[in-house]
Amino acid sequence: MSDEEHAPTVAGENAVARLFEAADYEVSQAVGLEPGSVDWFATPRQGLVRPRTYFRVWTRCPEGIDVALAELDAKRRTTAAERAFGVVIEGSLPPGYAADLKADVCAVLSYRRLVLEVSGIADSVREHVRAYEGNGEPGRYLPRRIDDRDMRDAVAWIKEWSSRRPTLPLVLQSRDLVDVSTVVEQAIYEIGVQFLHKPDDTVLLARYEPTRAASRAYSDGFAVFVDKNANYTLLFRSLLIYFERQGDAARWNLVGERVTIRTPVSSDVEHWFGHRLPSPTLVARFLSAREHEPEFKSLTDASANVPRMLDAVLACRDVPSSGSAQWIAYVVHDYIIKILCDTFPDETASQAPLVPLEDAALTQFSVGWISVEPGRQLASRRTWGDLQDQVRTWHKRDSDGRVQMNGLIRDYLIARRVAREVVAGRFGSLSRHQFPREYVFLFLSILSPEASARFAEGRGAEVRAEIEAEVERRLQLTLAHQLKRSVGAILMYMRNIRENLGAADVARFEREFSRIDEELAFQSALAAQTGRWAQVPNDPPEGLALHEFVFGAAAPLRQKHPGVVCEINVAVSLHVRANREGLREILHCLVENAFHAVVSTPAPRVSIRAIREGDTVRLDIVDNGPGIRAEDRERIFQPYVTTKKGGDQPLGTGLGLAIARRYAAWLGAQVGLDLEREGTCFFARFVTWRDAS
Repeated sequence: MSDEEHAPTVAGENAVARLFEAADYEVSQAVGLEPGSVDWFATPRQGLVRPRTYFRVWTRCPEGIDVALAELDAKRRTTAAERAFGVVIEGSLPPGYAADLKADVCAVLSYRRLVLEVSGIADSVREHVRAYEGNGEPGRYLPRRIDDRDMRDAVAWIKEWSSRRPTLPLVLQSRDLVDVSTVVEQAIYEIGVQFLHKPDDTVLLARYEPTRAASRAYSDGFAVFVDKNANYTLLFRSLLIYFERQGDAARWNLVGERVTIRTPVSSDVEHWFGHRLPSPTLVARFLSAREHEPEFKSLTDASANVPRMLDAVLACRDVPSSGSAQWIAYVVHDYIIKILCDTFPDETASQAPLVPLEDAALTQFSVGWISVEPGRQLASRRTWGDLQDQVRTWHKRDSDGRVQMNGLIRDYLIARRVAREVVAGRFGSLSRHQFPREYVFLFLSILSPEASARFAEGRGAEVRAEIEAEVERRLQLTLAHQLKRSVGAILMYMRNIRENLGAADVARFEREFSRIDEELAFQSALAAQTGRWAQVPNDPPEGLALHEFVFGAAAPLRQKHPGVVCEINVAVSLHVRANREGLREILHCLVENAFHAVVSTPAPRVSIRAIREGDTVRLDIVDNGPGIRAEDRERIFQPYVTTKKGGDQPLGTGLGLAIARRYAAWLGAQVGLDLEREGTCFFARFVTWRDAS
């Protein structure tokens, strides 16, 4: 080896010395054995083991690497150093040679490699690779693409960008932070693996703190610093920055390249699962579950959930199930348990954060949504840390600021609450909720078979009553259909008879025809009322202006019975919680009942008044008719019980008041008879509507 060609460079050795000092090494010099030579040493200032390292610097790598290593080893021995490094400032090392700094006591390495090693960046990337592989993340990565014309793979694009030793920041954007962060984690891993094989030629991606020696690695372009903000744009030539949502980056007014990461679509997710599930049977089961349960599809479509959903599906591949719903319940249970275990290793500690989630689930089931402020808190980073992205997919927010919880997550949380309450003997506090049966009971049987059995036992009578009610409902629908068909046929026959009779005969039988028309009108009304009794409106409740529906119910009756004085006193500001069809039918039944009661009364009068009572609104419908006999006061709300037998009053179907009470109970309202008021007073009490905000 030519001494002239490979003589130490003082400038290079000074640069290496400054690097060691920035990395908290003590640098020293000593007179060498060769005349006029100086030996350089670096020793860590901290640590139980602090090896003394001899180092020398070459402008270019020696041609004979074995000769160079032998010379370094001889120098190590003569200087009593534990290690010896030869640092190459320019050019590359011989093909096939890579120093193992953990095992080799003598090594030749590039200046770039030395910067990455002593700064701690190389070790941080090795740790990332180790942990990433240890968690099985490479096999669970769902590829994303760059949202441009070529739709290139995002990780491959970043690797190519970093290898060019960029001099301007790169800004990654996406609709969801998890897509960007997942791509960055995979890119750090793949570039780290490349570094393990080619440590002297790889530009690393790293989140290692940019201080002391590490800042030199970033500023010299040997590594790209990954950050979520723009704090370091003036310090480093190469910087990768990412933001949570598209458009956020504009507020920083950065000079650099902007790239949008495309969020995977359903077909991407299904293709990815199809290549990772071990059997066609499991793939078919997974795809069938997505097709038949939209809420399961929503959970598995979310990028943040994909890795843990894959784990859950694999864990449940051998679970025997009687149907798709049961298998879905097992998968969702396993998925949530994995999140809880990752977030709260202590099982006791995991209960507290779930309490507000359970409360929110009950709130959504009761009123249909969660207001925006509690919704924001459900997935707070303070509670869930890095798993916030997964928990956030459990909720979606509409344009009105209302938060909707995924139906499967809601039912799972309800089942958790039910299990605790039942085991604690507080079943009564939950029995008033008519929970959606299928998934709540499936989750309950998984979470606590004991609670499931006790809950089912407590609901036995209720289930029997529901079966009986369903039988009755089907009979009522059949009866309504038969009545409508019969009435329609008789009306057609009557029309034919009138058309075939002469005018004189029609006039002679006018009284009989009139009575038949009245009877048919009654049968038609009975058919309509029977259908309404059987089919309770189930549209979601909303805030409805009570005065509009009161006037709407009274208008046709005022027109039909102009002699009845109808006074209405309902404030425009009163809004009640109901659905439209239910409220309309309740008011129609009550107001029609009052009008029919007074048509044969001298000076007939109906008074309708509404007042606020705390968090409820009470509506009174008072008439001056003949009243209700004491023996009929309880019976009048039963189906097909009527006090209007015809004659001076319209013939009653016996279903109006029964429908009003039935619909009111479904809406969480009340309908009753007030015996303390003057006149006949029927009332309806509704929950006051409160806006979600």
